[in-house]
Amino acid sequence: MTDVNVNAQDLRMLAAALRSFQQEVNQASKRVRGALQKANWKDQRKVAFELRLSDLQKQLDGFMTGEVDQMVRTLTALAQKVEEISKMRM
Repeated sequence: MTDVNVNAQDLRMLAAALRSFQQEVNQASKRVRGALQKANWKDQRKVAFELRLSDLQKQLDGFMTGEVDQMVRTLTALAQKVEEISKMRM
């Protein structure tokens, strides 16, 4: 059997950091969209910029809901398993 060198609390802290990252990106995206709406800018370049920004937002949303959520779930489940194993060894 291979020894595992991991701390459940560290895994939980990493999961929390990922959640925080997710929230910060969402808040930053909202600020950018708000600034774009308020901008005194009305031409075809703005339309093109809005489309590019919308595409980027879709990619970010997919990453956040797919990858980051899965990472958080995996880390949380691993932390729980580590704690269960630690209790069995004691």
